[in-house]
Amino acid sequence: MAGGSYYSGPSDRSTDEAEGLFQSSVDEVRQATSRNVFISFHVDDEAQVNLLRDQAKLEGSDLLFRDYSVKEPFDEKWKANCRERIAQTSATICMIGPETANREAVKWELEESYRQGKQVIGVRIYRNANDPIPQPLLDNNAPVINWNLKDISKVLYGDGK
Repeated sequence: MAGGSYYSGPSDRSTDEAEGLFQSSVDEVRQATSRNVFISFHVDDEAQVNLLRDQAKLEGSDLLFRDYSVKEPFDEKWKANCRERIAQTSATICMIGPETANREAVKWELEESYRQGKQVIGVRIYRNANDPIPQPLLDNNAPVINWNLKDISKVLYGDGK
């Protein structure tokens, strides 16, 4: 039968193997259609960043937050790792907490994101706080919004999915 598919009888695969293959395919499609995002943040805000990652998974967001955090000293090796991770993403989100603006590593990540031509936005971790905005965001007139997945997606991609 040319150009079509047909049933060829029972498979030699077990149910578990078939389910594993199916889940692997679903994961590949999700990754291919997701928007990979680098998250810049102060390490003291890691719990909130993990909450954002989990929230995106539960709400079926098309944003894919991978753990790109680099837990190494802020040196040339760290910068090389970060540079590579930023290059693998389509955008950078800076999670803004009380001390974010004072962190040299955050400033460097934002500057590198701009250098690579990535879209960058700021997201306030605490809605009612007026935490200082990192200078690279101010210098580039980056949008700064409150934490809401639909708003984040809408600002980044104009679709609000």
